[in-house]
Amino acid sequence: MIENIAKVALVLVAVVFTTSTASAQTQTDTNCTTSPDYGVGRTTNCTSTTKTEPPSGGWLTGVSKALAANRAKAEANRDHNAQHVQSSQLSPEAIKQILAEEKKEREAKDTVDFIYCRQNPKGSITDFEGKLNTCADVIEYTKAFCSVNTEVERCTLARSKAEVEKAFAALVDEYNTNTHRTRSWEQAYFGEKFAKLTKWGCMSFPDMTLPQRDGTSHPCPSAP
Repeated sequence: MIENIAKVALVLVAVVFTTSTASAQTQTDTNCTTSPDYGVGRTTNCTSTTKTEPPSGGWLTGVSKALAANRAKAEANRDHNAQHVQSSQLSPEAIKQILAEEKKEREAKDTVDFIYCRQNPKGSITDFEGKLNTCADVIEYTKAFCSVNTEVERCTLARSKAEVEKAFAALVDEYNTNTHRTRSWEQAYFGEKFAKLTKWGCMSFPDMTLPQRDGTSHPCPSAP
């Protein structure tokens, strides 16, 4: 009888016990072994191994997103480095040209912003670097900038409409009093002068109507 009970006990303790919790997906494996009885009694040894796996949702989603973000950042860094290497391989002349083009684009953007702000002093603009600035700040900065950069395009614009009208009146009078104005070279000469003055006048005040050499007047949006 005792021997039968021992056999049953041996079978029971040899069973692997497994428990798990669904929310955390934690699995514990317990293995027990019992040594044979050699007259000194049986000895049972048990060892447990616990494995914890992340659930399909919850924090695993956050980890996945973080990993994806890190991968994207690493790829962006690689692209940046590749561009840096490529740039470093450009000749000094090519780099100089790129910088000159960027400066030209910046100046053009600053000029457009200033013209807009003169017409909309209470408005705001987004500058070349993507920063938001009020038109009041743009106007004040341009005034200070032009005090030391008088040759820059936006610094040569007319300060008043009366200044534009006076300049056109002088050019129209010069054209009308020129006895050779009908000749081809004079037409080319005055054509260029009217074109430059029209650009200057319309950039200064886009809402003006300006006279032309043929005696007509055109509002700035349709001025030649």
